[in-house]
Amino acid sequence: MAVMKFNETRSASCRFITGLDGEGREKIMTRTIANFKTDSTLDDVYEVALAVASLYPYSVKTVNMAERCELME
Repeated sequence: MAVMKFNETRSASCRFITGLDGEGREKIMTRTIANFKTDSTLDDVYEVALAVASLYPYSVKTVNMAERCELME
């Protein structure tokens, strides 16, 4: 029997550098944007994440995307 995907979700997380601690290491803050359409292009997800990130006064370190789904027979 074939395995099928159900209940797919996609989210993007922006990691920001908010400053340095006493030892010179970066302080990081993460903000997540959820509920992207699963057929959104990677370029669209990245653009939206950066648009939301531009509302914060911090530098973006990384943009991560996560996909989740249920697998069933």
